[in-house]
Amino acid sequence: MSSVLPNAVTELGGRVDMVQLWLIAVMGFWFIACNGVMIYLLLRYRRKSSEDETPDIKGSHILETVWTVVPTIICGFIFYYGVQAWAELRTMPEDGYEVTVKARKWAWTFTHPDGRVEAQSFYVPVAEPVKLLMKSEDVLHSFFIPEFRVKEDVVPSMYTQLWFQAEVPGTYDIFCTEYCGDNHSQMLGKVHVLDKADWQLYLANELFPVLTPVEEGAKQFLANGCAGCHTVDGTDSIGPSFKGLMGRTEEMEDGTTIVVDEAYIEESIRYPGAKIVKGRPSNQMSSFDYLTQDKIDNIIAYIKEQK
Repeated sequence: MSSVLPNAVTELGGRVDMVQLWLIAVMGFWFIACNGVMIYLLLRYRRKSSEDETPDIKGSHILETVWTVVPTIICGFIFYYGVQAWAELRTMPEDGYEVTVKARKWAWTFTHPDGRVEAQSFYVPVAEPVKLLMKSEDVLHSFFIPEFRVKEDVVPSMYTQLWFQAEVPGTYDIFCTEYCGDNHSQMLGKVHVLDKADWQLYLANELFPVLTPVEEGAKQFLANGCAGCHTVDGTDSIGPSFKGLMGRTEEMEDGTTIVVDEAYIEESIRYPGAKIVKGRPSNQMSSFDYLTQDKIDNIIAYIKEQK
């Protein structure tokens, strides 16, 4: 089905595709067969003149039994294989690499067993089962990786789970498939499937160089959903653009003015309702007081670079 869907890179994804192929093939065959017979009978036995008498056609119990039993048997086979694939999708493996997924408008955050946190993308080993434990911090989201044929809702009131085992190293797209607000379409991510050698380097922290404060700030900018309300190209959004923000003079709702500096940005991150810029929606931003000082400092460094 590569011409219709992305190639399945999990064994279970291939089985899901086979069920879909069965459904398409069976529906296609019977659609053509039934309509072909109908058209033939319409042409072959059409009334040719007003003098033709309508024949008295009797029902056939044998024919009725055949067209009831045969479709039932076909549907039974489809149901059997579909339930098998569904049951395996819903049954978590006993072992496997477990990643905790947090969703919020409009970003994904991934926490690994060793405590490392990744934003918008995460890394997993090839040919090993990976379990995702997921929860939303605000509204309903849905986690979908097309190439893996896995999708599950991520809700604020409970934990949900899914699992996969990717057999082909590569980078694959993550989508949110539940409308979650203004920037739902920007809630994208990546899953990087690493081969055995690269995975060992990743675990040893040798695969990627240490990030600079600005690079870490860019990572936090995405991880905490800042891109949902702020741009870095000067385009106005729900909140002000970060381009040229540092050092700018802003008028507040109470008529006072301030010069945007590090202290003001930190205060806005921790207590967004403390000072509202005139003309902006009142206190639309959630508090990020839970961020560590290092993370806030990195975000400030990133904002300062947007000149």
